[in-house]
Amino acid sequence: MRIFKDCEQMIKEIDRELAVCGITVPVKHYQNVQLEGEDQNTKELIGVSFLISKPLLGRTEMIEFLFKDESKRILEYCVQEHADRTSGKAFNPGNSYKIRIDLWQGLMAKKDKEKFDYTYAERMSGYEAPQANQIDNCVKALEEDIHSRRAMLLIWDLLNDTQEITGANTRVPCSISYQFLIRNNRLYCIYYIRSNDYFKHFAIDIWQAAEMIKYMVNRLQPKYPDLKPGSLTYFAGSLHAYNEDLKKWVIY
Repeated sequence: MRIFKDCEQMIKEIDRELAVCGITVPVKHYQNVQLEGEDQNTKELIGVSFLISKPLLGRTEMIEFLFKDESKRILEYCVQEHADRTSGKAFNPGNSYKIRIDLWQGLMAKKDKEKFDYTYAERMSGYEAPQANQIDNCVKALEEDIHSRRAMLLIWDLLNDTQEITGANTRVPCSISYQFLIRNNRLYCIYYIRSNDYFKHFAIDIWQAAEMIKYMVNRLQPKYPDLKPGSLTYFAGSLHAYNEDLKKWVIY
């Protein structure tokens, strides 16, 4: 597994690898939008994995590298999306999407144009069922057993998402799970994502995973005062760039 010291080093290497080594794969849809003709072509790497030793470092530079003139707005979006996810409320559509309305408006649920098929706030909060608030349950698991392997934050919902895996009528989550582990007074995160859009979401997803490390450390420090942020390990089934975004690789 490749090891990067921070997010800036990671994004520059992954950018080069996807651009140079990615294969072209025709796909039928982007989220809940049907694709036709050349728009189906994606540049893709499969089975991508790496570790970022200090994931809280270089995050702004990572966003600036990928989003350039948009970076200020994207960072604002990242902060609000994290606030939505950790609110304990099943926000749908939530607040962050308004900051990237140009992207998210077209991805509203086809059955209800005022909501999304799912939000991360819904999944993390347990749909407002107090006993199913996943973040709280992860904190409790680690408070009860510092070496617990059960602090799993699951985004994929077997009952809801498995029924929608064919066709493009409904969006299903790209992120599958986050696992939090405490070892040697550091909190580590292992993040698995089935499908990751490089230009629109990848850097944001890394930013969010790193922010969850910081958030969990803050939640757990009353119990473990010496706890510090650890590394972020990333696994992706597919990391890809859509045809409409390939022109952004102006240096290749």
